[in-house]
Amino acid sequence: MIETNISRVIIEQYVKRLTEHLNSDVVIVGAGPAGLAAGYYLAKAGTKTTIIEKKLSIGGGIWGGAAGYNVVTFEDKDILDEIGVTTKKQGRLYVADAIEFATALAYQAKKAGAEVFNLMEVEDIVLKKETVKGVVVNSSSVRAINLHVDPFCICAKFVVDATGHPAELVSMLKRRKPDLFPKELQEYFMNVEISEAGVVEKTSEIFPGLFVAGMAVCDVYNLPRMGPIFGGMLKSGKKVAELINEKL
Repeated sequence: MIETNISRVIIEQYVKRLTEHLNSDVVIVGAGPAGLAAGYYLAKAGTKTTIIEKKLSIGGGIWGGAAGYNVVTFEDKDILDEIGVTTKKQGRLYVADAIEFATALAYQAKKAGAEVFNLMEVEDIVLKKETVKGVVVNSSSVRAINLHVDPFCICAKFVVDATGHPAELVSMLKRRKPDLFPKELQEYFMNVEISEAGVVEKTSEIFPGLFVAGMAVCDVYNLPRMGPIFGGMLKSGKKVAELINEKL
């Protein structure tokens, strides 16, 4: 029956992709602007890259622009030109349509070879000899209704926390290693200039095997929030890819 064939193709293809990526060079947690940019540049360099996103849609906060006005801004457009996003200059800013930006970034990351698994949530870290070696994952729906269902693991040479404002992986470390991050993980008051520069500058390996990129950087280092301007997040994603590719 065709219904069975449809189901078989979907299940077989998904399981094949997942099985092939249970061991990756890099696992990126969070498919927002920094995570997708990192995935694009990593995969483009030939690095086996897996992106995990707990929500149904990818793109993080891109879609809503500012307060639901789906327009986003940038201070320069080099990366936007590279991924094929239309921009318009207004004063000192470049302006883009949020929908075009989100879809172009996701498309380019996928075409470069990054594998994306949405509706999958990280609930813990694989830690061996004080080095992050992967993530413990479960279905987002299982997590949402708080069922006691055991997870599985995806391992990698490096892991990137690109979870945005919550800095979820760093928070997991902090709960059990509070001396590593004595300050509270939180952003400071809005200051675009400081944050746009700082989020790139502070993108780094924060713990052996674990890198931090995008808005998670602001939480970890108490940098100001930046609002609906996305250049720093893209540059942070590109920088983390460059740092990891050098190590690989």
